[in-house]
Amino acid sequence: MTQLNINPTQQIASFASRRVDRLIGRAFAAASVLLGAETATNLIAQLPLLQSNIVWPLAIGLWITQASMIYTFWFGRANKLWLQVHAGFMIVLLVSWPLQAQGMHGAPATFVPWLWWAFDTGWIAAALSFKMRWVALYFATLVIGSMAIMLSPIGGSHSWPDVIQSAAFSVLSNGSVAVIALMLKNAAARTDRANETAIAQRAASAKADAQSRERARVDALVHDSVLTALISASNSTTTEQLQASARLAETALDRLKSEFIEPNQIERIYVSGFFDALKTAVEKIDPSIETRATIAVPFALQAEVANALTEATLQAMSNSLTHAGPKATRELILKANDHSLKIVVKDNGRGFRPSSASRGRLGIRNSIIGRAESVGGLVHIESAPGKGATIIIEWHKK
Repeated sequence: MTQLNINPTQQIASFASRRVDRLIGRAFAAASVLLGAETATNLIAQLPLLQSNIVWPLAIGLWITQASMIYTFWFGRANKLWLQVHAGFMIVLLVSWPLQAQGMHGAPATFVPWLWWAFDTGWIAAALSFKMRWVALYFATLVIGSMAIMLSPIGGSHSWPDVIQSAAFSVLSNGSVAVIALMLKNAAARTDRANETAIAQRAASAKADAQSRERARVDALVHDSVLTALISASNSTTTEQLQASARLAETALDRLKSEFIEPNQIERIYVSGFFDALKTAVEKIDPSIETRATIAVPFALQAEVANALTEATLQAMSNSLTHAGPKATRELILKANDHSLKIVVKDNGRGFRPSSASRGRLGIRNSIIGRAESVGGLVHIESAPGKGATIIIEWHKK
């Protein structure tokens, strides 16, 4: 087992959206290998007609952007930057075509600039990385630029019907792929929003439950302290009994003063109520989960702390249900000792490498670690492939 502490330093995309981005990026990167081979074949065939001292540096630059794109989606952080660089490089190829074809006096009738095949990956890279208005401008630039080249002597002097047909086919084919990818990204974004809403609702429910338990505790205090003092006073007949009743009343007032809570604003929640509410919320997600709680030294939590720790715990449960596998079982361990808390969510599922939490496990980085650290907590991850996963959330009262 290995252990990892992660400190997120920036706002990042939600889990489902980032995972879909990586999957789409990997599929596109793999396809770009085949499309790149097709581009290279046509480039080599056209070299005798072109300025090789200009073409080769451009071709190498194109392949570097493709290789970087493949690396980032398969082995790196799935950074969209290389998609944007690759898409932008197509504009460089387009603008530089007159220099590449310099000295070419009339291309063969069947001639199609090698750029045409390179653009196939540029369309999709732009659709996956730019905002929609820039995608539309990018598509228009490539279409108009390509048509202008193919109508000219250095692009084959093609007829208008042939150029329009080729442009329409390219837009429809590449546009269809881009639309499918965007639909998947939108579906992932909706999944993220639904998951965030569900987590927030469960956290709010747990908070309300904890506050209700706190009110019940205060009600019990009133009954045990105040009513006892009043009953004692009403039954007192001797001076000693009256003095004892007075001491009871004084003690009750002191306790009420220290425990006073505004009717509609509970600012602190005792650990026992917090644990009970958290167990109830977790059992709604996984009714079969085993839970156990140990409270050595009870103390009060700020409502903000209780809410953040609840959200982090529920997200840990959600991640386990998503990734641990259908046969995995879970366990929730709650401990309170000397003004500190420990919340442990364990499963015996598939497990993962903790180092991957810095890249792919965004639910861990953002929703668990970020929420816990926002109130001064720490998160530890213990996991290995095939050995389950343990998320440990610790919080110490300052």
